[in-house]
Amino acid sequence: MHALRTTLVLGAFWLAIFLAGGYLVQVHLKARQEKLEARNKELQDDLRMKQNLIASYTTVESQLGAMQTVWAYRSKAIPRREAAHETYEYLDKILSRHSTSLNFDFLVLAVRDTGGVRSADYKLEGEARFPDFYRFIWYLEHLPRYLRINSMQLQDTEAKKDGSRGEHWVRFDLNLTAISADRPGFDQIHYTANVTAPADNYDPFRQPAKAVVSVPANTLGLPNVFETRLQAMTPTQAYVIDQNGELKVLNLGDAVYLGYLMDIFPDENRVVFYLNKLVPPRQVSLRIGGDK
Repeated sequence: MHALRTTLVLGAFWLAIFLAGGYLVQVHLKARQEKLEARNKELQDDLRMKQNLIASYTTVESQLGAMQTVWAYRSKAIPRREAAHETYEYLDKILSRHSTSLNFDFLVLAVRDTGGVRSADYKLEGEARFPDFYRFIWYLEHLPRYLRINSMQLQDTEAKKDGSRGEHWVRFDLNLTAISADRPGFDQIHYTANVTAPADNYDPFRQPAKAVVSVPANTLGLPNVFETRLQAMTPTQAYVIDQNGELKVLNLGDAVYLGYLMDIFPDENRVVFYLNKLVPPRQVSLRIGGDK
């Protein structure tokens, strides 16, 4: 009878432990897993965004180089005489080159005449889709008539974002100076139609699209260097606290999530990981104390 009672007590004890363990696994650890998965998704989205920006850098750099070359070799001239209404007509001709959303008020700020050289300051206040405004500025700079842009202010117009086209409207204040010289050698400038067209896909107000990049899941629970702290090191080993708060010892060449430990610099308290499974691949440094 005593043995039976002892058996029942032990059975109840182990049943309580089993139930408590089941509760811990089903509730506590499940909640932690969901939190980690949500954090992982957030990091994946951020990583894809950065990959897209890195990938687009070469394209932007190439476009900038081409634009700088065109700008450097442009030909500019100054007319002999030009009144305010003629300047306005010139700007209107620019707008008539393409269908445009751009509209503005044209204000005369100041007119000066010194020794036959006339300079007139104008202010343009208006709004447009950014690609239309960008095209307008492009032609101001590349058509032969010399107009000096003194200042430019742009503001994104929240109420007129055109989501269907992926374009943004902007309000703008543009100050420029028109110069004419009533002197021998300055003639009327003929309107030129053959000008290099501006890039039609440039919009700094547009948010970078998240790149669709497939990266393998961290099924092996490898240290994620973006959530890992470097604690200590030797010339051949790195001691890190991973995203789960666990201490991991890494040797040179050991795998981490999306890459491996590439190098250790004890004198700099720094290690370098090479993430060769990213597109494009990149190096990430960790330092003792948390600074990357």
